Amino acid sequence: MRQIGLAGIIILIISVIVSGATYLGESSFIWNPGDPGFIYSFILTLGFLVAVGAGIYGAIKEMNEFLIAAGTACIALALVNKLFSNVLYSWSYLDIFFLVAGFMMILDSFHVKRIKEAKKLEETKSDEPQTEKLLEKLDKLESETEPTETETTEEGEIFHVKRQLWSEARKKPELLKGLRDRLYSSAIVQDIVGRFINSNLESIEPIMVRSETPSYPVLSDLKGYSQRKIQYTLNELVESGILNEDLYEKLVACPQCHQSAKVFTRSKCPECESHKVKINRLMQHLDCGAIYKQSEYQTVSGIICPKCGKKIEEDLELKSVGISFECQSCNSIFSEPLRSYYCRGCSDEFQLKNCDLLDIHSFTLNQDIRAEAKEKLTVLTIADSLKKIQYSVDTPGYLKGKTGVNHEFTLTANKKDKLLALDLVASSETVDTKTVLSSYAKFTDNISATSLLIAMPMLHQEARDFLKANNIQFIEGENMYEITDNVIKILEKTN
Repeated sequence: MRQIGLAGIIILIISVIVSGATYLGESSFIWNPGDPGFIYSFILTLGFLVAVGAGIYGAIKEMNEFLIAAGTACIALALVNKLFSNVLYSWSYLDIFFLVAGFMMILDSFHVKRIKEAKKLEETKSDEPQTEKLLEKLDKLESETEPTETETTEEGEIFHVKRQLWSEARKKPELLKGLRDRLYSSAIVQDIVGRFINSNLESIEPIMVRSETPSYPVLSDLKGYSQRKIQYTLNELVESGILNEDLYEKLVACPQCHQSAKVFTRSKCPECESHKVKINRLMQHLDCGAIYKQSEYQTVSGIICPKCGKKIEEDLELKSVGISFECQSCNSIFSEPLRSYYCRGCSDEFQLKNCDLLDIHSFTLNQDIRAEAKEKLTVLTIADSLKKIQYSVDTPGYLKGKTGVNHEFTLTANKKDKLLALDLVASSETVDTKTVLSSYAKFTDNISATSLLIAMPMLHQEARDFLKANNIQFIEGENMYEITDNVIKILEKTN
């Protein structure tokens, strides 16, 4: 609650009361709506009362907009009263009080605004330690053991920590990017996202078998991962913004046990409510007009009309005219069965209006991060290949140059006395000379390391000539596996 703003309001209230009391002391109050002076005084008084109400609300709720509005209204009314003096508000000292009250409320509004900004900043700072603690906890959990199946599903501690981090990341872009970088280092993520990048995969669509988790045929060759793990990873990729999800289908689930795998559609007899119902297709013999069930035309001698006895040689002689349903329990014939759903898991029978509906999604790559994903996966693929041949790898890596400057590279790798400094630069079309100059400067300051520039998708001819003239090795391309193979070949030649 704001004391300064309230003080202004109190001054305003006292001024109105004193003015009214003085007026009533000098002359009796007469209700005269037809008198212009009365109307003016009434509107002015009402204006002051509205200003009082707005000011009180703004002071109590600490809303600077209301304080500004109340203060401005108070000043405006005081000026109007001064210009068009009336008996009720004719004392100059009251005009001064009105002005002072207005300025006090406006002044307090700016103070309220600063306090709000300070609180917001304090809340932001208080969020950072919580985020750091969650990241530290996640690092510890992931470093202790390889996550088990339950640790990456709703029962696991890692799941709950990640869920809190994803929630925080929705309002913190830097945290979201950091969590995406962590995801890229996962082997299953590299495999899934790599299919979009390198295999021109357009969509991951589910199929439903009799299980609670949908399966995805395009990911069926992912070995060593259960369907629950794959589903969990896809959900994480959506949270991170790497994949987009689209509603593929809705499944009917039991309202009691909330499972969909054992829910079946039932068509029941309206007479005895048995679900032993079969469908009969009604066929008309065009020659004689007879209508029978399709099965009644079938005989050991072929297809014969039960009415005229003619053997039917061609399908065109029969015309489908509708269907009927037959109960195998009470032999009733009917046109529409009763419909319901039955859960084999808990034996509950229910109607569509009572069911749970489960969303099943398909997944596509978010095109806004395609370039980012391609770069990250390329670097990680190179790093994994270098580790396989006993290189120690850092991404990003830092090397101190001969000038004493500590330079950051996309990747550094060393193996005994062999040192590699690698930079990756990318562009939507061609990488120009200006883009490669930064890497060139770092390479020339680190003459002890093998320098290698990767350009995605390709270099501009001028940039290519520049690198050749300065003996800087480079690789051009888009396929991460081809680029990795070329990196290994260059290292073999260098060594």
